[in-house]
Amino acid sequence: MSETAPSNDVFQSSGMSQHILTPDEAEQVRHLSERASRDHGDPNDDDTLGALAALAGDLPLSLRAFLHRERLTESPSGVTVLSNLTVAENVGPTPRSWRGADTQESRPDAFTALLLGSLLGDPIGWSAQQSGRVVTDVLPSPGMEQSDISASSARELSWHTEDAFSPYRADWVGLLCLRNPHAVATTVSRLAVGELPEPAERVLRETRFVLDADPAHELDDGPEPDSGPVALLTGPPDAPTLRADRDYMRAVPDDDEAAQALKQLIHHLDDRLTDVVLGPGDMAFIDNNVFVHGRRSFQATYSPAERWLKRINVVRDIRRTRPGRISGSSRVLRRL
Repeated sequence: MSETAPSNDVFQSSGMSQHILTPDEAEQVRHLSERASRDHGDPNDDDTLGALAALAGDLPLSLRAFLHRERLTESPSGVTVLSNLTVAENVGPTPRSWRGADTQESRPDAFTALLLGSLLGDPIGWSAQQSGRVVTDVLPSPGMEQSDISASSARELSWHTEDAFSPYRADWVGLLCLRNPHAVATTVSRLAVGELPEPAERVLRETRFVLDADPAHELDDGPEPDSGPVALLTGPPDAPTLRADRDYMRAVPDDDEAAQALKQLIHHLDDRLTDVVLGPGDMAFIDNNVFVHGRRSFQATYSPAERWLKRINVVRDIRRTRPGRISGSSRVLRRL
């Protein structure tokens, strides 16, 4: 049987949940991913993405049951880790840019991420991010060491809600680790209910803040979209929804009370930042309504075995994203 329990101190102390696949289950997942890659080819194709939910029905029952519980209970732990997945040993050298990362050898891994994500909802992509791919790649790139995006390395990637600027942002961010030779940590943090000062929480629930898009969303042409004021906290007091980006949020001009509340929120999340080290065959689903995430800095060597993750964004209800999607049949969103 598979194990559905924390397997290390980090998961246990952080309340994260983990499902460890048995060798037989891992083999079932791999065979299904390879079959999907042979039968469907491009993992970013609209028809392929439309078939994912049916294909995912062939995943092992215990795995489906585990992720179904996570989905129904809205991932109470905030971070769900699947371990002992099989990733390709012959995937080839880690590319030096996302542009060269959609390889034939890595496509079964892309399908693994998509199939698992389809048990939680529907994967989506962004037209202005990695050419509209739904499966994107996280790896260090030469010349980007000090950047504010996931291609960085020497600079720590600050914590953020994925695509915090957008009302159509994902409900989960999925990270499938292919390689992590430096044991680079993904960082996560969440709001501790009831521990923010009441005046600060009240202000954070008001539309007194601006969230800008990060540089990963490259505009093709046209002016910068106008981002109106938003609240950073919504939902019931005992289960708030958080949207935040340490580097790309600010109080509206001349609002000192909002600026002070923002400082308190940043300090609160900084103090609770936890390291999660994913190894090859680990896939983490981070609840994007509850947790922020980032990455520790590291010294990239750009060797053939350099760090490489496949990333997907998943929404619980694809229909709510329709105003932002290019068409009704597309999973790709426009930056609005």
